[in-house]
Amino acid sequence: MEAVAMDLSGNWTGVFDYGLGGQDAVPFTARLTDVGGVVWGETLEPNTFARNAGPELRAEVSGSRSGLELHFRKAYHGKPRGGAHPIHYTGHISAGGRRIEGRWRINLPDVPFGGPFVMTRIPGLEVTREIARQAEVEAS
Repeated sequence: MEAVAMDLSGNWTGVFDYGLGGQDAVPFTARLTDVGGVVWGETLEPNTFARNAGPELRAEVSGSRSGLELHFRKAYHGKPRGGAHPIHYTGHISAGGRRIEGRWRINLPDVPFGGPFVMTRIPGLEVTREIARQAEVEAS
């Protein structure tokens, strides 16, 4: 049987942590598209830092996947106050492609800042692809 190619396309849920004691982790959702290792999409999270920017923040993500490593850049829509600098994420993808764990960092002027993150795939598109692949194998 052939190995299934990694594809991160789909819906994800996750949390990131500021790495500061006493501050809760921030939940987020992401919709990713992965075409041959080029990854892009959008995230949505509760607003935890940008006064007068509304209750939620949207951001665009773009990056790349190589093997089981993912690197992407997140940029908030409208560059809200406190969110004008891009955030860089580096993560390790689980063998089954259902979980990504890693670290994020932002390079503020003279103050690098970051923390851990984790993302889990919401079942959907990849389940449909696996069912179709299994049907093809059984039919041949």
